[in-house]
Amino acid sequence: MLQNYDLNYAKASKMPRYIQIKYRLQQFLADENWLFDKAIPSEQELANEYGVSIGTIRKAVEGLVEEGVLIKHQGKGTFLKHPAFIKSSMIRFYPARDENGEIKTPTGIVKVVKSIEGDEKINNILELPANAPLIYLERVRMNGETVILSDKIWLSEERFSRLLELSPEKFPSLLYPFYFEYCGQMVISAKEQMNFLLNYRDPYLTDNQEKAVVRIRRTAKGLDGSIIEYRESYGLAENYYYEAIIT
Repeated sequence: MLQNYDLNYAKASKMPRYIQIKYRLQQFLADENWLFDKAIPSEQELANEYGVSIGTIRKAVEGLVEEGVLIKHQGKGTFLKHPAFIKSSMIRFYPARDENGEIKTPTGIVKVVKSIEGDEKINNILELPANAPLIYLERVRMNGETVILSDKIWLSEERFSRLLELSPEKFPSLLYPFYFEYCGQMVISAKEQMNFLLNYRDPYLTDNQEKAVVRIRRTAKGLDGSIIEYRESYGLAENYYYEAIIT
């Protein structure tokens, strides 16, 4: 599980030294916008940099390998791992299908992108100061001409300020690769919680009529372990689909 980076807490709580180093290495890679094709410094270089033993560095690096942040290539070194960009559970519950009935990735279309004032609830989720400005996105995911999902997304304006330079039609269908390519922010892991709402209005999904919906709330973590995105995704309850094979 990817941990939040907080070196002061690590020191105060007397966490093992290798965990402190793991946090520092995470932060270093995030701050430097480390490239996928560039090996991280050698164990000896890191040991010299952080003033610890090679054994401590090795444990820290192994921890990041286990968390899916780094990957080792024999004879070449250790590299930042390309993430398998995380798909929402909503895609599984609301599968889009082509004319042959095959499941396909729905098309994502950003409708709104704007700067908003900090919201106490949202800022708390994003671990930001209460008055820190946010970027707010509204996005739909389409199967042909039909809206199957409606997303509300909140981001730190400090981290993602470049998004405000773009009009909605300039955003690609997939956001997570774009976050990294355009803003240097990589999503490594995410946590989702699902519930049902009986009377929800949405301009895209319900045509502003009250309908029962499924809501999935997601917090996504970046390379440094901090929460960099909060989103709420909505789908019609009547279209909810679940299938499991039990053996």
